[in-house]
Amino acid sequence: MKKIRNTTETSNKEFTYLKSVIQDVLGVDVSGDKRRNREVVDAKMIYAYILQDKGYGCSDISRSIDMHHSSILHYLKGIGFYIKVDRKISSKYEMCKEEYYKEYDPIKYLSSVDLKKELISLRIENKLLSSTSRELRAELEGVNEMQKRLGPLYNIVRERTRIGTENNIVSELNKFYNGVYFYKNK
Repeated sequence: MKKIRNTTETSNKEFTYLKSVIQDVLGVDVSGDKRRNREVVDAKMIYAYILQDKGYGCSDISRSIDMHHSSILHYLKGIGFYIKVDRKISSKYEMCKEEYYKEYDPIKYLSSVDLKKELISLRIENKLLSSTSRELRAELEGVNEMQKRLGPLYNIVRERTRIGTENNIVSELNKFYNGVYFYKNK
């Protein structure tokens, strides 16, 4: 997901909204609950993981819940694995993520100045993508022309080369081409 360039005010609203989602879904206050039991740690890991996915760094996330950034870094290193192997954490994460993205739209919280900046940024990005697209189309046309020209040769080599004989074939083809062009130029 593309991260909207956040102002501090927008970030605070986003953090507050995610905290309320975590509170509603998991029943844990991620910024107020200092216990170290499994439910609280899971909730904080999920909170950090969703915000990292949005493009926030450890420092921003840690400040939002009054923790040391190294704790957030530790959470983020482990949660990907936990989500893969622990169905409970995976389920909690999916519920929180679904609820968060269902209602939260960062565009609502941007000022008109920030919206204009975002629009200009998107226009620039659009021009760059259009330029890249044109370049790739031209490159693809070149590849298609080469495929038409060399396709039959490639098919012969692909169909008739036995596994394990590739180096021998390269050597023989090299000798063949050297001979063809050497005698042709005389």
